[in-house]
Amino acid sequence: MKNLIAQIQHLAQEAGEVILPYFSHHVAFDNKDDGSPVTLADKAADAFICAELQRLTPNIPILSEETLVPVSLEERLSWSLLWLVDPLDGTRQFIRGDAGFSINIALVENNQPVLGVVYSPVERVGYAAVRGFGAWRWDAQGDYPIQVLPVHQPMRVITGFSATTRGAITTSFLAALPEYELIELGSALKICKVAEGSVDVYPRFGLTSEWDTAAAQIILEAAGGALINLDGTPLSYNQRATLENPPFIAIGQVDYPWPLAAVNAVGQS
Repeated sequence: MKNLIAQIQHLAQEAGEVILPYFSHHVAFDNKDDGSPVTLADKAADAFICAELQRLTPNIPILSEETLVPVSLEERLSWSLLWLVDPLDGTRQFIRGDAGFSINIALVENNQPVLGVVYSPVERVGYAAVRGFGAWRWDAQGDYPIQVLPVHQPMRVITGFSATTRGAITTSFLAALPEYELIELGSALKICKVAEGSVDVYPRFGLTSEWDTAAAQIILEAAGGALINLDGTPLSYNQRATLENPPFIAIGQVDYPWPLAAVNAVGQS
């Protein structure tokens, strides 16, 4: 696993170099059937990542946002090991010319992520983790361990840019907290900010998919935090007919009563 994570880190960096030539303030895009945008950069990164994963681990199936090969639910549920890939997480930010997008690659075993990489091509900064070996951030200067920190005062809450991510439920959640500072960022990098201890909590009550969170979840867990459903249990993967996640919160300090605050927020809304 330690050898594999080094290869996945390198793969993510190479995928970043595939994406960057497309990055500008005038990005052309199409809309997929679900209404979400897709660019040539999404497709190019997807083709590159999937080809490399097939070369590295030919016997492990891949679920990628941009190339969902038709497969029966019965077959998919029989996979004890799979890759979950988002080749360009934060496409809307990418289209706007904002740097807050990432590449997400996760290895899922028995419905839980065990290895993950989240990489920011513009910042050339990445986050990685392997279950049992901790979490770290890397850049041109090398790797260094990351860990969550006790809750800041005022509390640091991170959200996305979209108004839909700060709807009535999020508003109620924020109202239930002590004094807080609100920070905006795109993609799975929000969860990584919790993992590195610079942010305390990321509430997400809107729509996300499994490839949006799996890589960042193992990074957060290995750093000492948690990514949990509103009942306090960790998110799980490849267990349902849908590939959409339930509402969740990414938390740093696990002994703070976050789940209660989240449930109260949902009840009030």
